[in-house]
Amino acid sequence: MKVEHKEGDSYTDRLFQWLLQEEKLPIRLEKVIKPKVYKVLYNGQPMILKGYRRAQTLEQQISFFQDWNYASIAAARPLPFQDNIYTKSKLGCAWGLFEWVQGKHADFDNHYDREKAVQVLHQFHRTTKGIATLAIPRDPLYIKWERRLEQFEETQDIFSEYRKRSVYQELRLNMIIQLERFSNHPWGEVEEKAWENNEWLHGDVAHHNFIINNKNEIKLIDFDLLHTGPHLYDHIQLGQRFLPYLENQRALLLQYFKHTPDPEIWLKGVLVPADILREWLYGYRRCLRGEVSLSKHIKKLEKAWESRKKFVRYAEHMLR
Repeated sequence: MKVEHKEGDSYTDRLFQWLLQEEKLPIRLEKVIKPKVYKVLYNGQPMILKGYRRAQTLEQQISFFQDWNYASIAAARPLPFQDNIYTKSKLGCAWGLFEWVQGKHADFDNHYDREKAVQVLHQFHRTTKGIATLAIPRDPLYIKWERRLEQFEETQDIFSEYRKRSVYQELRLNMIIQLERFSNHPWGEVEEKAWENNEWLHGDVAHHNFIINNKNEIKLIDFDLLHTGPHLYDHIQLGQRFLPYLENQRALLLQYFKHTPDPEIWLKGVLVPADILREWLYGYRRCLRGEVSLSKHIKKLEKAWESRKKFVRYAEHMLR
C-alpha cells in the first residue's frame, strides 16, 4: 500500500523508524491524517497513532477509559502498544494508539445522523457519570466564548476595509447581548454540582467526532477536550452544530433536545452566536495563509448571520 506522506518528511520518517527499529513495534504508516495524527497498521490491524505535546491529555484519557465500562459500545478506545503499556515518548510528544473506527463522519444535514449523535452523547453522559479520574481543569463555556468575542473584535478592521462594518457591529452587539444573558445564569453553582458528581463532557461535538459504521452504529472519537462540567454544555454546543441545517425547522431542533434538563437555559446558550464567530475565525486564519479568498469568506459570514437572525427572532419570542 502506498504511504501517504510528504517526501522528505523527516519527522514522520524518524518517528516510524524509531518505533520499528528501537521499540521493535511492527507499526507501519498507512496515512497521514493531520500533523502528529496517523492511520497505521499494527500487526496488520488498522489503528490511530496520535502525538501529544501535553502528556497529561493522553494520560487522562487512558485513566478515564479504564474506568468506563461502556467504552467499547460508545467510543474509540485507547489501545496498548504492549501489555499494559499505553504511552511512548519520542520527538517531544507522548504517543498513544487508538481504535480505528471504519465508517463515515456523521452528516448533521441528515435527520438520522443527528438523532444518532444525540443518542450516543446521552449514552456517554449517562454511563460516565461518577468516574473519579482526575480531570484536567478547563474554562467554562461562557469564558471560552468571551475569549472568542475578543478574537472577533481584533478582526474589526477587515470589515471596515471591505465596507461591511454594519455586519460586524450587528453580530458583535448580538453576541454581547446573548452572552450576557447566558452568563447571568448561576453557573458557579451548576458547575460545582457537576464537579462533585463527576459529570464528564466530550468537549468537541463536531460532526467529524461521530463515526457511523456499516451496521449503522455510532461511536464518539477524539476525547482530547475531555473534562468535567455540566452536561448542558455539550448539549448546547451540539445544538449549535445542528442549527445551520435547521434554522427553518426550528420545532425539529427543539425536539432533538426535549430531554435536556433545563430547556430555557439550553435555548439561551444556543442563541449565543459563538458558532458563527468560530467559523469566521477559522476561515480568517485560512485567509491569512492564502488558502481562502477573504471577500468570499466575508460573504459567507454575512449569509450565515442573515439566516441566523430568523432563528434569533423565533427563539427570543419563545423566551419572553
